[in-house]
Formats: sequence, C-alpha cells, structure tokens
Amino acid sequence: MSKVFRLAVASIKRDDCIDHCAEMIDEAGDRGADLLVLPEEPDIVAGSSPGQHNLEDHPVFEAFRQSAMKTKVPIVASLSAKVEGGYSNMGFVLDRAGDIVGLYPKKHPAPAEEGIDTTPIDGDPFPVFDLDGVKIAIALCMDIHFPEMFRIYGLKGADIVCVPTMYMDYTGDMMESIEKARAIDSQMYLAVAHYIDQPYLAGKSMGYGKVIAPDGRIVASTGHQEGIAIAEIDPKWRFPFWATGELLEKYPDLRVMFDGIRRPDFYDDLTRRK
Repeated sequence: MSKVFRLAVASIKRDDCIDHCAEMIDEAGDRGADLLVLPEEPDIVAGSSPGQHNLEDHPVFEAFRQSAMKTKVPIVASLSAKVEGGYSNMGFVLDRAGDIVGLYPKKHPAPAEEGIDTTPIDGDPFPVFDLDGVKIAIALCMDIHFPEMFRIYGLKGADIVCVPTMYMDYTGDMMESIEKARAIDSQMYLAVAHYIDQPYLAGKSMGYGKVIAPDGRIVASTGHQEGIAIAEIDPKWRFPFWATGELLEKYPDLRVMFDGIRRPDFYDDLTRRK
C-alpha cells in the first residue's frame, strides 16, 4: 500500500457558511487531513453577487489561503470569480503553503447560472493537478451529470475527483447512484462536499459529504449532519479485475480493463451538437 492519504470532506451549514468553512479547515488541520474538500461557492450561498472579485483578490479566497497556510491542509473549493469573459464558477486547489496548484472553471452551468464563463484555462477543459504525488481533478455540482468528463479524467490518470456541490435531490438516492457510477466507471475516488439544512427533509440541502472508492463503496460520510468526515485511503488503489492467469496479467484492475476495451472510434455522436 502507498502512504495513507487522509481525505476529508465537509458538510457545511448554509447559515454563516463562510465562517463554518473556516472552522472546518481548522478541524481538518487538528485531525491531520491531507486534503479538505469544501462545498461549492460559499460566497454566493452567503449572499454575494456573482463575479465581484478576481479570484486572488477575493476576500473569501484570501481567508481560505491563510487557513491553508496556518493549518498546512490543502483545500479544494470554488468561488464566483471575475474573469475576462465575465465571471466563472472557479474551482481551485490550494497546497499546504496556500499556493494555487490548479484552477478549473465549471463546464456545465446549472439552469440558474447559464451566464458563467466556461473558457478553459490554458486550453485544457479538464485539467488534472499533482498534489504531493496524488493526481487531483475537480468537478462542480452539475458536472456530475456528464460522464464524459469523468472518463477523460480517468484517461488522464486522476486518482481523486473532488466535487464541491450545492445540488439537491428529494431523497439523495439519485445523486448517490450517479456518484457511485462515476467512481466505478472511471476507477477513481470521488470526494463530495455539500451544504446541510437541518433538520434534513426531502428536497433540502442534504449534507452527506462523502468519499466514494473505485469499487463504489462509501468509505467515509458525514451523514445528514454538519461536520467533516475523513477517509484513510491509498489514492492509487483500483478495483482488481476478477480474472486469473494471462487475462489478469493483461488487465490487473478495472481501470486498465475499461481503458483497454473502450471504443472511441464508435463515439462520434458524443461530439456532435444535438
């Protein structure tokens, strides 16, 4: 097994969500997390208008950066950031020193945010970032419904896809099914961070920050309550293929198998506008 990686996910109260995020960063530091995933756009949830600041001038970004420096905990989150094309729902990875490891502008706007700019940074729509030898990618909320991008992340070798979100579901069952499918099909860990309304009722923010393994198992969860959950994982682990002999040598795990039998020559319709 590789070095144990302590992956933390947050379930954040909507009220005072920015302060609550700061509290969760401190707790993640106290508990020795190697990465903390926070929910989507706490600035918007707190009532700010979109695109008020460039990311690096954003007061919430600066607060997160200072917290990462203080606690030595890398952070994945998103904020509404001013960009040349207007404003983006901008995902970012901060390292232990509070420096930006990578940026990801959301690619699939939700119905209430069609105006966001989705222009790729440096021409790569789905970048994968290196964090202490672990390959990290970001998907934001509505992105979860588009399996194509997760397969691209898998082909690029992503170990963990971090999913800051504020999506809702009447029971949570639909979203959990989708999340598990993304983890299994592309053989990666999913780290989902969310908001929580309490008491949790159908159709409200469900909380339920979770880490899902490549076999579809939930290996850490906050449940329908506030706080953080931490999974101790080997980020390089993939589900072993249930074969023997030469077949197992050819396909030692499901990622190798899925990548080996995929047929991109048949998928032209995926790139055509409907």
